[in-house]
Amino acid sequence: MRFPILIQPILIGAAVVATLLLAPWRAHATDDTDFLFRLGLLEGHLIIGGELMDAGQSKLALPHFGHPVRELYDDIADYVVAHKLPSFEPALIRLEAAVAAAPAAPATKALFASTIATVHRARATAPAALRASVPEMIRICAAAIDAAAGEFGGALDRGRIDNIVEYHDSRGYIAYVAQELDRIAASAPPAEQGLIARFRAVLVRAQWIVAPLLPGQTPRAALTVYRQIAADAATVAGP
Repeated sequence: MRFPILIQPILIGAAVVATLLLAPWRAHATDDTDFLFRLGLLEGHLIIGGELMDAGQSKLALPHFGHPVRELYDDIADYVVAHKLPSFEPALIRLEAAVAAAPAAPATKALFASTIATVHRARATAPAALRASVPEMIRICAAAIDAAAGEFGGALDRGRIDNIVEYHDSRGYIAYVAQELDRIAASAPPAEQGLIARFRAVLVRAQWIVAPLLPGQTPRAALTVYRQIAADAATVAGP
C-alpha cells in the first residue's frame, strides 16, 4: 500500500506532512485528527477484505488483512499507548490467521464483525467534539480520498490496472469515506447538510471509478481524473 502522495497541510497539519514527505512508509499518528485518518485507512482495508471474502475471493482478500497487521497498526501504536487505549493488534493478527486458514467459516465471519466493532470502539475514544465536527471530519475524509487516489496510481502501469491489490486499497478507502459520510450526515444539523451534500457529489465520482470489485485491465478513468477528484474534495473541505 502507499500513503497519499500529497496531503494538504490544512488536513492534518504541516508537521505531519513533513514527516510523510521524509518517510511516508514510517509515519505515525501524531494527534487525534491524524489518528482518525489512519484508523480510517485501516478500516478501509478491512472493508474491502470483507467484500472480497463475501465474493469468494479469499486470495485477493488476504493482503487486506495483512496490511493492518504489518503496516497500518504500527502507525497508530504510539497513539494507542500514549492514550492508554486497549491494544487491538492481537485481534487483527487473529483475523488474518483465520482468513488464511478458513475464510468462509462462520467463526471467521464472526471474528471479522467483532474486529470491525473493535475498530469502531477505538474511534469512539477520540474526542467527541472532533468526531461531531462536520468540517473536521470532512477534512479527514478528503485526506482519505487523496490516499485513495495515490493507491489508484500505484495500481496502474502504462495506464492499465496492473496491481489489483492497490486498486482494492483505493476502493476500500473510498468505501470507508462513504461509510463515514453517512455517519456524519445522520447527526449533522441542517446548516451543515449543504457541505455534506457538496462533498458527497465529489465522492460519488470516485466511487464510480472503483465501482467494479473485479475490474478488467482498462480503468474507468485516468489517474489525472482521480487526482482532480481528490483536489476537488480538498477544496470542498476547505482550510
